[in-house]
Amino acid sequence: MKLRTINKFIIISALIALSCGPLFAQDNSKEDRDRLMERSLFMAMGSEDRVLKIGLLDCMLYTLKNNSDILIKGIEPKLRFDDVRRAKADFEPTFNTEFTFQDNTVLASNVLQGATIYNTSDMNLNGSVTGKMITGTQYEVDFLNQRFKSDSSFQIFNPYYEVQPKITMTQPLLKGFGILVNRADIIIAQNTRDESESSFKNTVIGSISSSKEAYYNYVFSLENYAIDKLALARVISLLEIDKARYQKGLISSVAMLETEAAVAEKEKALIVSEAAIKLAEDELKVITNLVDDPEAWNARIELLDKPEFIEEQIDLLDCLTDAFKFRPDYESLLIDLKSRDVRIKVAKNSLLPTVDLTGSFGLNGLGKDYENAIQKANSKYTDWSLGVKISVPWGTADRAVFDQRKLEKAQALLSLKKFEHDIILEVRDKVRSVDSQRRQVQVAKISKEKEEANYSAQKERFAAGEVSTHDMLDYQDKLSRSELDYVKALIDYNIALINLDKSRGITLVKNNIKLKE
Repeated sequence: MKLRTINKFIIISALIALSCGPLFAQDNSKEDRDRLMERSLFMAMGSEDRVLKIGLLDCMLYTLKNNSDILIKGIEPKLRFDDVRRAKADFEPTFNTEFTFQDNTVLASNVLQGATIYNTSDMNLNGSVTGKMITGTQYEVDFLNQRFKSDSSFQIFNPYYEVQPKITMTQPLLKGFGILVNRADIIIAQNTRDESESSFKNTVIGSISSSKEAYYNYVFSLENYAIDKLALARVISLLEIDKARYQKGLISSVAMLETEAAVAEKEKALIVSEAAIKLAEDELKVITNLVDDPEAWNARIELLDKPEFIEEQIDLLDCLTDAFKFRPDYESLLIDLKSRDVRIKVAKNSLLPTVDLTGSFGLNGLGKDYENAIQKANSKYTDWSLGVKISVPWGTADRAVFDQRKLEKAQALLSLKKFEHDIILEVRDKVRSVDSQRRQVQVAKISKEKEEANYSAQKERFAAGEVSTHDMLDYQDKLSRSELDYVKALIDYNIALINLDKSRGITLVKNNIKLKE
């Protein structure tokens, strides 16, 4: 059966199972059916022989688009943005309305009520707007409306209508006064949002660095396999020569056994190298989240870019300057200090007594109908008040909070200082690593060239019978090791540059990656 026919059979079988499923299992949910379909599609696509060709840039793009850590962490700034909106809502006005109707019938308790059986009917429709300003001023604008009717013979207007527009304001003079104190929640929420963005950026840097490292590790596994394959070919070639010589009686059976054992050993190494390729390939798929792509999860990856040896001028002071300028985790700590300063100022303000200036001004309109009541609501009939409200805290709770906030700031400063030391040590270590790996590449390249030249000369001597099979096997092993050492040194050098960029915080800048705000 052809491959495409098999794939069609799998998909058709899945569709039949989905359509017939409710007949046998009524409790199957839509999510279960979706998972079954997805799994069937993965199986169908996975059975095809697919090749995915990607370069280093593609690897980074896949990571930015699909990496699970980035996707999860990317939600955090959005959540914190909503926290800012919630904090700003404290200064948004609130509209309130109320309607009440009350009817009351009682026996009159005195003659002044104007009736033996006293009935009152009271209807109220009130509206107000309340809010708070960034200075701490609280305001309330009321528009009160009342219709009152009773059985009293002494009531002039029956029913009468009353209209009262009124504004009331309360201004803190000590505790709760000031723009910073009242906007503290907004400032802290904005700082927390900025911290989450820095944390997200740090996650992106880590994921991009990991994806590039996984890419180079896969390169190494491929090169390792190629070197092992070439080493096997060399030993097999040597075995063919030894077989011809053995048939002529020029070498002993012991020499033949040694070469055959070497062939078996190289075949064993080749199997190990092949397994390492699959593992490195899977690690690259995981970091780029290609494992969730039906068409790519089981595809063979072919790499377009090879590691290069590009010497970079590395200056320790420049690297440290970049680290303190670009590292998101360091920036996050600085933002946290700003929030702690705000909390200290709020706690200090809370130590003050409450001295609030209160005032209100309103108009009183009373008439035999609603229109008349509105006309009477003018400057002739006013209602105003002015006062001061004083409250002094009795206890030490606010003082304890203030002291606690200062200690937290001192603790944060110590942590920042320690982190700065850690950054210096980390960057210095990465700079040394780059320099060490650079020299390793240079030495490994010279060693590889010398081993290649030596092996070429020893092959000629072997052909002339001047070198034993045992020695040739040693020369081959030395050549293979020198080839692998050079590849490893080249890979390690590029990974050292990746880690240095990460410790400097310039991974995004260097790779021209701009995150959406």
